[in-house]
Amino acid sequence: MALIHWWMPFLWLLAIAIVVGAVVWARSRSRSARRADAVPVAHSERLTELPAYRRAIRRYRALLAVGIAVVGIVLASAAVLSSRPVSITSYQPEMRNRDIVLCLDVSGSMIDYDAAVVKTFGSLVREFDGERIGLVLFNASAATYFPLTSDYSFVEEQLDVLMADLTSPNSDYSFTNGTLLGEGSSLIGDGLGSCVMRFDDVETERSRSIVLATDNYVAGEQIMTLPEAGEYAESRDVTVYGLNPGDVESKDYIEQLADEMRDVVTSTGGSYYALDDPAAVPAIVSSIQREETTRLTGPRQLVQNDEPTWPVIAGLLGTALIMFVGWRLKR
Repeated sequence: MALIHWWMPFLWLLAIAIVVGAVVWARSRSRSARRADAVPVAHSERLTELPAYRRAIRRYRALLAVGIAVVGIVLASAAVLSSRPVSITSYQPEMRNRDIVLCLDVSGSMIDYDAAVVKTFGSLVREFDGERIGLVLFNASAATYFPLTSDYSFVEEQLDVLMADLTSPNSDYSFTNGTLLGEGSSLIGDGLGSCVMRFDDVETERSRSIVLATDNYVAGEQIMTLPEAGEYAESRDVTVYGLNPGDVESKDYIEQLADEMRDVVTSTGGSYYALDDPAAVPAIVSSIQREETTRLTGPRQLVQNDEPTWPVIAGLLGTALIMFVGWRLKR
């Protein structure tokens, strides 16, 4: 066990020393004043020699000694408790050598769907354990919303923040910062290519996957087309899974866009899904988890756990015992 505020016992000792010193000084002055006004009584030893008197004095002194000892225990418990006792342990978290980049189109044609996509991303995150996950937003250009990380509480917190920005009627759309730097908008090929480039440690053997959410509705001049971006992902051994919220059968042009996206993602070994397909999340998770992986250990981490139990119990028992001793001293 360790004490976070290790200096607190010394502060308690100083305070107790000051209080004891003040009490001793006050009692000495009071005793001097009483002696000046005292009246001598002859043959008082006849009283003090009585067996009953001696028993009463012994009982009083014993109770007083117990009371002083218990007060010391209570004060010591308070000093330890105020020092915040903790137990410190270390562990190495288990990680998997899978990296997953969530790649989200935030162009105008997608803005009505993005909240549903982020909700789907949240469902995906809750199914993983140990994989590194990152999020990239793109429109005319791509911006990293959060980099690859295995801190799942941070990931869920950031997705909640993004969801709030997407659904709030007072949103300032600050999440789009950095996504409007190119010519045109909804540059899908450039967005996918940028997401491929977000994988680090490229020399290490790892499973790398992208979950691409877009309606594939391009409105501008791209540096890289979607098929070219798919070939680039394939050359980097990146598997792309597609989520298309605009997959409807009402227009031939939209069907062509969906077919192109389906062809690109399947060419990388991935799968294509409409956003409202209930099989999308479990299928993507299952496909990613089937990819070859090995278990890794992350950097050793220290964990502090507060340990107030024994000081609290000692303080409560001591307080109860002080009340009992005080009651006995009055009898």
